[in-house]
Amino acid sequence: MTTLCVTGCDARYFLTTLAFLEGLGDRFPRASVRVCDFGLTDGQREYLRAAGVLLDRPAILPPGAHPYLCKGHLSEYCSGEAWDTLLWLDSDMLLGALDLAVVEAAADGLRNAGKALAATGTIDRFTIAQTMAELRTNGHHVAPAEDLLRKRAVDQSLPYISSGLMLWVSRGPLAYWATVCRSVPPQALLEQNVLNALVMGNPAMVEVLDARLWQVYDAPLAEIRMPDPQAPHHLTLDGRPVMTVHASSRKGHHLDANLDMNFGEHALKGYLRLFVNPVLQQRQLRNLVDAVTRDRAALAAIGVLEPR
Repeated sequence: MTTLCVTGCDARYFLTTLAFLEGLGDRFPRASVRVCDFGLTDGQREYLRAAGVLLDRPAILPPGAHPYLCKGHLSEYCSGEAWDTLLWLDSDMLLGALDLAVVEAAADGLRNAGKALAATGTIDRFTIAQTMAELRTNGHHVAPAEDLLRKRAVDQSLPYISSGLMLWVSRGPLAYWATVCRSVPPQALLEQNVLNALVMGNPAMVEVLDARLWQVYDAPLAEIRMPDPQAPHHLTLDGRPVMTVHASSRKGHHLDANLDMNFGEHALKGYLRLFVNPVLQQRQLRNLVDAVTRDRAALAAIGVLEPR
């Protein structure tokens, strides 16, 4: 079995992605890790290429394509890769219990059940209809998504699934996702809405995972604990181990931080998508410091570290 663990970032999310990659640590072999170029600088791109993890931007994407549209083209990014199992994780995550063995066991379960994809529902266990209503209430343009859902006769009482964590074991639906993403107008959560319209039209192909176990985000982030500081991957919610935590919230549980960190004769300045929970924040910052310290010369050469 060949498993890929894939994320993606643009130039702004480069530091967030450095921390994420460091956090993979002993969870996934570096040879199985990839980063999609969603709009990196030349220097960032070459740094990731030298690390052996870069997936180049597909020619089919228009210049300046939004990261939503880029993400929907995951099949194109991975077209030259050999894989049986493809795990997507957003780059503003930290790993808990999730590792290669867990992923491969889950993938075997999907194949045995004849399913193509596992993804979490929302943290609030919203239906598709509830999610569309909430987006409208918050002023987002979702008419294209609602039109697509109607055309595909999707039962909107089904769970709305997230594209933050996806486990794919079939190439066909993944490729079709890209095709449809190119055909719809820009909208809030474009690739996620399209994913719901495609796969929830045939819900038997999807394993809907519990977000409180697999992808904790929003208000429950405040309740995450690390019982043993010497076991940083042992993160718990309600006393149960969780697979990942995601720095995504509508309720103030992540920060859009502008860093200015001292590295001797250099400074690290830039954006970091940061957890508010101090346990998670400290671990994320430790990951970033470790990554930068190890590759200080290379990061200074591309201007990520600036002379003081």
